[in-house]
Amino acid sequence: MKASQHMAVESSTPPSSRASSVLMGRQDYISAILRLTGMELYKIRRRLMSKVLSFISVLSVLSIFGLLALAAFLMAKDGTPSDAILRFSEALRLPGSLSLIVQLLLTLGQILVIILVSTIVGGEYTDKTVRLMLTRGPSRTQFLLSKIGASTVCIMLGVVGIVLLGIFTGLLLNFTTGIVPTFDFFSASWLGHSVLYLLITMLGLLTYAMMALFLSTLGRATAAGLAGVLTWSFLIEPVIGVVGLFGRSISGPLGSFFQSLPDYLIGSNISVLLQNQDSYIFPTPSAQQVPSQSSDIHALLVLLAYLVVFIGIALWVNKRRDVLI
Repeated sequence: MKASQHMAVESSTPPSSRASSVLMGRQDYISAILRLTGMELYKIRRRLMSKVLSFISVLSVLSIFGLLALAAFLMAKDGTPSDAILRFSEALRLPGSLSLIVQLLLTLGQILVIILVSTIVGGEYTDKTVRLMLTRGPSRTQFLLSKIGASTVCIMLGVVGIVLLGIFTGLLLNFTTGIVPTFDFFSASWLGHSVLYLLITMLGLLTYAMMALFLSTLGRATAAGLAGVLTWSFLIEPVIGVVGLFGRSISGPLGSFFQSLPDYLIGSNISVLLQNQDSYIFPTPSAQQVPSQSSDIHALLVLLAYLVVFIGIALWVNKRRDVLI
């Protein structure tokens, strides 16, 4: 009797209202992914590692342009001919500074992106937070897609920020050379190809980032993604490039096979896309290059194939894996 009265009292008690500080967003699939992406970006912004990587990026840009400006200034002080100083200091001014910045992004920037993505994915397994995370409601696929989204946003913001910093730093330090920059090259067409140049850079960094995401998911550790991508990028790809050159001395199908291997590497296809834009962005005779024999369509298809494989396998492994093991 008392139990029934107690249950009646509980059932008549109105449910507590949600606090005004709690905002419930839309519960559809895409909205959940967007909120999770925002959560990942917040975590990245709050981490000390992200601040260190950002500091390294800014310091590298300032150091490279500072050293170039210092060298050009010393050359002028020593009486070096103005033509030599003009050619040497091209990287301080547009469009030369754009090429220098992109090369920096595809070397040091690539390493920093790999560290970032490997950490946000592999760190969940290392810290054992992946088990708690997967009990929060959204599916495993949504959690992984949010990490992909956060990685993409970081790459886009990083490329745009570093490019703007490098361009303005180069223009300011160019005053030490005494050379007046000209903008005769600038046009709507040049601006369009420059934007495409940066999009290609973002695509290249994203491809390596997704390789890091795939290997970190597969290896359940940050080190798996970091070591795997660095080994591929700075060891395996150069070795395959040498094998491709060696294939030129071999006749027959085997030689043709060896020669075709570099055409399917990530770095080679990024270089093809960038090289095919050089004649539009760098109009000076010294900067013009012969367009690559590979087409943009081939290079894009190869890079998209890598993205599909890396993301697809990572999603499959993440969905089928028992995280308790």
